[in-house]
Amino acid sequence: MPGRMTLRESPIVLIGPGKWGEALCQTLLENLGKGHPVFRLDAEDSWDMAFRTPPLCLSAVPFEATQSILQQLKPYKIAGLVNASKGIDRKTLLTFTSLAKKLRAPSATLSGPTFAQELAERRPTACVVASQDRAFAKSVAEIFSTSFFRPYVGSDPIGVEVCGAIKNVLAIACGISDGMNLGMNARAALLTRGLKEMEILAKQMGGKTASVYGLAGVGDLWLTATGDLSRNRQFGVQLTSAKSVDEARARVTGPVEGLYTVAQVHQIAKRKKLDLPISEQIYRICYMQQDPKKALHELMARKVRSES
Repeated sequence: MPGRMTLRESPIVLIGPGKWGEALCQTLLENLGKGHPVFRLDAEDSWDMAFRTPPLCLSAVPFEATQSILQQLKPYKIAGLVNASKGIDRKTLLTFTSLAKKLRAPSATLSGPTFAQELAERRPTACVVASQDRAFAKSVAEIFSTSFFRPYVGSDPIGVEVCGAIKNVLAIACGISDGMNLGMNARAALLTRGLKEMEILAKQMGGKTASVYGLAGVGDLWLTATGDLSRNRQFGVQLTSAKSVDEARARVTGPVEGLYTVAQVHQIAKRKKLDLPISEQIYRICYMQQDPKKALHELMARKVRSES
């Protein structure tokens, strides 16, 4: 397959050139050379020119646009597609790998504790590149690897994708906890029990426990739930003082993925009868006007049970 043999030589097509996509693209050029052909698809009329030679596509669009991007890629021959977005599809309740099955090219998901700003500043960063095609994942990891960016190869893309989606929901919870000044004990408890919810959801959707305790799981959760650069954490903090969810959302610049993902997590939990109490309370706060103080009371008043 051409993507396995000539990936280093393939042009790069960047879809969704925001801060995250641009930081990844510049990291790629560290290896491929500054003169390597890169097409940024922010204009409809640039598509035909970008696909004259089968490119490696890097998608960093908000996840809700993923279905549209896959549809637009169908007519073109590509060397492969790397997904760098996090979320669950609203209509199908599937993650990227399941959505990309009909794509006639290998695909992979790049995920982990990766703030775009720090990667752009060339600060040490690690991630995982996960694919059902291990050779493709290895090739992608190799061309991304630099002195400051360390990709690991993974074979559980669905687990990686589920972790990347629900960690944004849990980051909102930690933001609420910090906004209410509940303390570090509360944050530690939320992170630990949230990790359990991540494990339950990942396994139910076909992922592996190992991914939960790797970079895409615990690593990304810790970063997003505690880092000041996290939009989802900021949104959670704002929820404790804003008059409405819309007001809290307006105070945060950029996408707040967890606000949308929590609706899909709620649907999956309801359909599969999963016990995800933290995620459920975030859903109620965001979509049912639940007061954060009442949410806290309901979490603390749950029946005593075994930790495991």
